[in-house]
Amino acid sequence: MECETITCLVMRRDSAKLGGALMTNAVLQKNEEVLRNLLATLLEMDEADIVSCRIENPIELGREIKGKECILDAKIILNDARIINIELQVYKQTYWVNRSLLYWSRAYDSIKSGQEYDRLLPTYHIGILDFTLFNEHPKFMAQYQILDVEDHFLYSDKLCIKVLDLTQIEKAKKQPGTDKKLLKWASIFKAETLEELEQLAGKEEVFENMVLTLKKLSEDEKIRMQCEAREDYERCLLSEYSAGKREGIEEGIEKGIEQGIEKGIEQGTEITQKKLLHNLMEFQKITEDEARKMLGI
Repeated sequence: MECETITCLVMRRDSAKLGGALMTNAVLQKNEEVLRNLLATLLEMDEADIVSCRIENPIELGREIKGKECILDAKIILNDARIINIELQVYKQTYWVNRSLLYWSRAYDSIKSGQEYDRLLPTYHIGILDFTLFNEHPKFMAQYQILDVEDHFLYSDKLCIKVLDLTQIEKAKKQPGTDKKLLKWASIFKAETLEELEQLAGKEEVFENMVLTLKKLSEDEKIRMQCEAREDYERCLLSEYSAGKREGIEEGIEKGIEQGIEKGIEQGTEITQKKLLHNLMEFQKITEDEARKMLGI
C-alpha cells in the first residue's frame, strides 16, 4: 500500500470551543473515535477502512507554557501507511496561498540523502478556513492539482490542495449533492457555543462523545489556561500588525506629505513585520528566509 502525507489546517478564533486550535488538538488527542470520523470525512473515505490512527506528537495537556511555545500540529499515522499532519491556526492568514504551498513542499520533501525518488509520498494539504480564500472564486470545498492548462491532463497525483470554506456553509446547504457529513463537520467548527454543539451532535454517538470530551477538557483549569495562553498570543500578533498599520496611517497624515498614508503604512508595517518575523522564527523553529516566504514578504 502506498503511503500518503496529508497536511490539514484548521482556522478558527476561540480556543475554548472545538474550533479553537489547541482545544481541537486536545479533543482529537483524547477521543480517537472523533479523530477517525473527521479523517474519513476530509479524505472522503469509508471510516471502516481506518484500521488504526495514532498521534505521534501528543500535546502535554495542562503544561504551563507561553503562547508561542505551544505546538499546534498533530502528526497522525493512519493505517501504518499514511502520515497525516493536522496543523491548526487561528485568525485570517493574508498569505495563505504562499503558506500552504510552503507547508506542502516541506511535507513532500520527505526522502533522505541517497534514497530514490520513488520514495516520495503523495502529499495532500487540506485547509479548513473561516474566510474565503479567493473572493472571485468562493467555494465550499475546492480541490486544486497540477494540470495541463489546455486539456487538464493530470501532471501528478502527488500534489493535492483542498480548501474547505466555512463561510460558504449556507450556500452549500442549498446545493444538491453536498456531502452531509462535511456540512456537519463544517457547522461544528463554526459553532460559537456549547449549546450549538450539543444541538448539532443530535443523537449521533460519535458527536455526543465529542461534546462530552470537550466538556471534560474545558472543566480542567490548567488545560483551559493553556488554551487561553495560545489565544492571547495569536490575538497579540494580530493586534500588533493592525496597530502598526494604523500608527503608520496616522503618522503619514500628521506629516501631511504627499502619499503620506501610503508611506505611513509602509513604515508601520515594516516595524510590525520585524516583530512577526522574530516571533514566527521562534515559534516555528525556521530560518528568516523561510519565515519571509511564509508571510510573503
